[in-house]
This record gives sequence, C-alpha cells and structure tokens, in this order.
Amino acid sequence: MTKWHALPSEPPRCLPDITLVPAVASLPARDPAERRNFAARKALLRRVRGEFEEMPGLTLTLAQAGRLFGISSDACARIFGQLSEEGLLQPSRHGGYARRFEHP
Repeated sequence: MTKWHALPSEPPRCLPDITLVPAVASLPARDPAERRNFAARKALLRRVRGEFEEMPGLTLTLAQAGRLFGISSDACARIFGQLSEEGLLQPSRHGGYARRFEHP
C-alpha cells in the first residue's frame, strides 16, 4: 500500500538532507485456477475421449472421473460438458456420463 508523505515546505539544503522513500509496486495476485495450459488440456481431452472410446460401456460420475484422471470435479464437469457438446458423451439417469450411441 502506498504511503503519502507531505512535501516539505522548504526545499532541502543539500543532498544528504533528502529523505528517501522506497518505491513499492506490486502486481495483482494471479489466481492459480486461471493459469491456462492448453497443451495439457488437449492431452487430457484426448485421454478422456480415448477411455470412453476403448470402453463403450463405461459410465463415470464427476467424482469417479476426478479420481480416475487425477483432476478436480469442476474440471471434469467442464471437460464432460465439452465432450457432451461434441456428441461423444451424454448424461446418464444416475448422475454419470456415458458414451452416446447412435441407433440406426
């Protein structure tokens, strides 16, 4: 926090009489959740997509997926939401997500 000092009414007589005040600057704190690693996200999407394609009957809740993939439930919700929009996954009746199958 910046401290405001009143300017002296008289100018200093010589250099040693000048009071030095350190300049302090700080950057706003960054939220660790806001760091974006697009390469890691793409790799994780590939892994999740691969798991559901290799095991067609797989149904996972967000908590189960978080434990399986080693990420938070919130991150799983975003990833499953994206894969649902792409048409790969669909929410199940029991609160999980399963691979979407097209019936002929």
